[in-house]
Amino acid sequence: MSAADTSIVDVSQQLYSYDAMVEDMMLLQVGHEDIMTCEPLATTSQGRNVWLIKFGNLQAEKKILITASIHAREYMTSQLVMKMLEEYVCNYDIPMADGTTYRQYFDSACFYILPMINPDGVSISQFGIDGATQESTRDWLRSINSRSGLTQIKANANGVDLNRNFPLGFGQDSGTSWAPGLCKYPGVAPFSEAETQVMGVLLNENDFVTCINYHSMGNVIYYGAATNSPEVAAGCQNMANIVQSITGYRKEYCGKAIGSFADYFGTVEATSSVTIEIGTANPVPISQFTNIYSRNINVWPVIAGYYSK
Repeated sequence: MSAADTSIVDVSQQLYSYDAMVEDMMLLQVGHEDIMTCEPLATTSQGRNVWLIKFGNLQAEKKILITASIHAREYMTSQLVMKMLEEYVCNYDIPMADGTTYRQYFDSACFYILPMINPDGVSISQFGIDGATQESTRDWLRSINSRSGLTQIKANANGVDLNRNFPLGFGQDSGTSWAPGLCKYPGVAPFSEAETQVMGVLLNENDFVTCINYHSMGNVIYYGAATNSPEVAAGCQNMANIVQSITGYRKEYCGKAIGSFADYFGTVEATSSVTIEIGTANPVPISQFTNIYSRNINVWPVIAGYYSK
């Protein structure tokens, strides 16, 4: 199936909203409850849910974490993850050209997917002030004086950059802001936000074998942190090599911890992760989707197969 063969997830238009994602989740689950479940993990300040999708062998001991749209303007990552999920779910037992099926790849692993970590920020990036549900939030958004407007927001509705709200390297990113805004404000303390709190709980309650974080932009694979153990560092580099062999994206080592989820994941889970940056602009133009999809569609099966050995 190609990205153009839209049956559930619409990839013909730029805006992929929170409401569309929730509707798509529910539609995909129907008739596929044996390989896919959905549950809300937390409620944001604007009343939206942070959803968790489980996919694959729901009883498998090996768990792989997928995250998307922790940064608001990077919402094509949600569209990508949901479209890839549609391909796998709807064609689970249909033989591919080489005779293999997705079931063969995914039967030894369960994917834990956070398809839109920052639904409030995504809604603001897409719909401006109308994306906020509370007047107090609308007030601070009106105070933002940005040449690009609210489309470039990375933060959540509280003005916190969720990918700087984790403990390891908190507040140490270059250019850190200490006031709520579109980006770079790490919050008053690590885990100050409902969205990041639930991610911390998810790590505490599960042992993941690896993690893929989807971001945009740059067509690059980020991996590793200075805080990684030698074993985790080697695992991150190996993961980056695998993903590069599939996508063709260049690799780049991250370096010091800056309060990101990837930094925290490597320490808590003591295992590898990579961050895949898609596209060449933010928000990523829909014209780039087909190419991005074709580069990434084989990543999950290969990674699942690798960690199932």
